[in-house]
Amino acid sequence: MSTADKLLALLVNTAGDWVSGEAIAQQLGITRTSIWKSVKKLESQGHLIESVRGQGYRYVEGAKISAVGIKKYLKSDVDLKVFDTIDSTNVYAREKLSSGEITKNTVIVSESMSAGIGRLGRKFFSPKNTGMYVTFALPLPVETIVNPGRLTTSTAVAVSKMVKEVFDIDIQFKWVNDLLYNNKKVGGILTEAITDFESQQFSSLAVGIGMNLATPDGGFPDEISQKAGALTDEMAVSGNEVVGSLINHFFDMYQDYQDGHYIPQYRKKVVGVGQSVELKRGQVNLTGIIREIDNDGCLVLDTKRGIERINSGEITKLLLPNNEYQG
Repeated sequence: MSTADKLLALLVNTAGDWVSGEAIAQQLGITRTSIWKSVKKLESQGHLIESVRGQGYRYVEGAKISAVGIKKYLKSDVDLKVFDTIDSTNVYAREKLSSGEITKNTVIVSESMSAGIGRLGRKFFSPKNTGMYVTFALPLPVETIVNPGRLTTSTAVAVSKMVKEVFDIDIQFKWVNDLLYNNKKVGGILTEAITDFESQQFSSLAVGIGMNLATPDGGFPDEISQKAGALTDEMAVSGNEVVGSLINHFFDMYQDYQDGHYIPQYRKKVVGVGQSVELKRGQVNLTGIIREIDNDGCLVLDTKRGIERINSGEITKLLLPNNEYQG
């Protein structure tokens, strides 16, 4: 660990209190000049550090994300990989899981993504400072049975718990993986499975979550500006707190998501029940009325051919009452 990283850990863990230069020098065994150089290095990385003669130094929580900052909010230890930028947290997770470099539950976090992906390979807008981009890389014990519907819907509930805890906001869901606030899409969930070639069984999972926490500078790109939204206009909370809370709620959920106890909470927040929708599943297009979300997280659709239970697909058209959001 570099001197700058040691200084960051010390300041972060003082909970915003002032720490004198003398105390830092004694605890880290470094000179005042080394402290000054380390502060400048951390500031160049985007960290906010106040310094006042006679009081010392104080870390200011902001949008900057770091492993030590996230760990401050965690209920239990977890492996973290934190990046300033990356092509895609999900792509990174898939590659490292497939190669065997990730062998235990690991959380990949990035402040921005240059090639973020959504469902069906679509580009996911991922600017710096205003978004949350996290992927849970989850190796699976041999012969683990995975219920994709329950996992995705339960992950949505875990995200909603984080949003309520940190922002005091209630979000809604569009089946199966869209996160909505004020009838705008503020995020999405991308769950991918890695299959073992020999056994043809799932060997690991990559559960990605992307979310617009605040409105980006310059707004959203024209192609998504009518549908995309954010939780708030400006970031007034710590990015580390957001990610830490999400990790806590995700692993609280993940340990027993298979029993389906999160499904009732998902149903309460899902939009479109009782409405006519258009849905695309592979090369097949369906039209029908949403009747419910069943106990496996499947969409129960009343079509001309009768009741169908859809375990995967995408709602391509859903008109909400105020006409603001169409899937």
